[in-house]
This record gives sequence, structure tokens and C-alpha cells, in this order.
Amino acid sequence: MSPLAPFQLTVHPFSSPTHDSCAYERGSASAKNALVFIGGLTTGPHGTNLTALAKTLEQSPLDYSLWEFRMRSSYSGFGYSSIANDAEDTAALVKYLRGIGKEKIVLMGASTGCQDCLEYTNRDKYQTPLVDGYILTSPVSDRESVVLFMSPGGSAKSIQVAKEMIEDGRKDEPMPKQYLPFFLTTPVTAYRWHSLAAEGGDEDYLSSDLSDAALAATFGRVDKPMLILPAGEDEMVPPTVDRKALLGRWMAACRDGVASDLSGFIPGADHSVTGAEAQEWMAERVKAFLGRL
Repeated sequence: MSPLAPFQLTVHPFSSPTHDSCAYERGSASAKNALVFIGGLTTGPHGTNLTALAKTLEQSPLDYSLWEFRMRSSYSGFGYSSIANDAEDTAALVKYLRGIGKEKIVLMGASTGCQDCLEYTNRDKYQTPLVDGYILTSPVSDRESVVLFMSPGGSAKSIQVAKEMIEDGRKDEPMPKQYLPFFLTTPVTAYRWHSLAAEGGDEDYLSSDLSDAALAATFGRVDKPMLILPAGEDEMVPPTVDRKALLGRWMAACRDGVASDLSGFIPGADHSVTGAEAQEWMAERVKAFLGRL
């Protein structure tokens, strides 16, 4: 893929719970509304190609600018962070956006950013300010994805090691490298690995074997319209998963009127939605959803 062309941003320093952070606004700084993009593991601001989405928003009359922001889990920081931190950091940005007069605010998660969106809705746990909608793109179960990179025995052993470290009071220590998948090249704590990879871990929101009751407890608490856009050719989903049935279960678990009828698979998209046609299709579907809010 050729390098992206340079683009301009407005940088917004803002205060988050434990540190000063920055958010990056793409598009008109006078836009009334904000679409906040939350990427997946190992990514951070500008780590995802959002050119088609930004262009579509700029050319539409919906008056949205596109936002990304630095969280404690951005880039390699995810290994020592948590989705609880992500919810707190996102809440801080939403408060900032309300403070500067943004009217509609929509959270758009990609990959693990989808779990972040669902975590944000847990108002029994967090005092997260209301937003106006949610978009889940390339939602996948990290627990189920692990089997694509580790043997069943290796996966079970890694989770056992993580559990033992947590029980020994060493949840914040890094996992031994030999018990992690090869693509994780930065330290990951025992807690974070268990959260990602264990059944019942804190991020186990999207697995295909979850009960209807479990899905109702997460998708069912979403209180604003939600668009769900799995990647049509997502290589991070095991072939044993009935993806169409799973999407139907997610939508059925939502309250009446929450799951948008615009939801559906992004044609031809890989997990990162790298193809130009897939990116443009997704951008148009996002625009249509925003237009209904």
C-alpha cells in the first residue's frame, strides 16, 4: 500500500484521570458534532487509515469532524493498561467535547475498540457521560482469535500461567514471553493477557459461545443507537464461527430500536479494512447512520 498523503489536524490538549492527553480533530474545527474513533490493540492516533471516512464526513452536510485521541493503552501501552482505563479516558474526552460545545458525539470502535464501546456503557461501574450513538467495526473475540496463533495446549497453558500470577498477587507483572503469541512483541501483564484471552475475562464480550443472558447484560445495556459492521472477510475470526448467526445474536440482545438496520458485513473487508472499496463502503454506511441520529 502506498504511503498516505499528509493531512492537517487540530490538536486539543485535555485532562484525563491520571495524565494530560491530546486529541486530534480532522476536518472543520467549527463542526458541531464529533465522531470519535477508538482503534484496536497496538494502534493509536493515526495508526488506522481513515482517509475515506474523513473525506466522506468533510463532503457531507452532517457537520461532523473526526477525532482520535491518545489513551493509556495506545500503541504498546495496551500491555499495561485495561479497558477500564479506556472507558475512563474516553469519558474524559467526551466531557471535553461537551465543554467546547460539540452537540452530537458518537463513539466508533474498531476491533478491541468495540469492547471499549461496550465497556463505556457500563454505568453501574463508571460515571461515563452520555453519547449519541455507537459504531462497532470489525468486532471479534480476542479469546477466539488466540486459537489462530497458538495451539490449544499452548493457549490453555498461557491462561493458566496468567491465572497463577494473578492469584500470587503478580497481576501487574509481564507474562513470560514464551507464553504469548509471536506477534505480541511488547510486554503484556498477566492481568491484561487474562482479560483478553481467558473465558470470562474482562474483555470477553464478543465470543460466539457466550450465552444469551451474557449478551443481554452487555449489548442489552446500550442505550443509544448502535451500528454493527463486521468485516466481511475477517481473518481474525476462526472458520468454525457462524458469523452471520453471531451478528444476529448481538443485534437481538439489544433493546428495541437500538441495533441499526444498517448493520451488516463490510463487503470484502479484512480485519483492518485495508481495501479502498471496503473503506468507501464503510464510510458511506457510517454517514447514513449518522444522518439518522
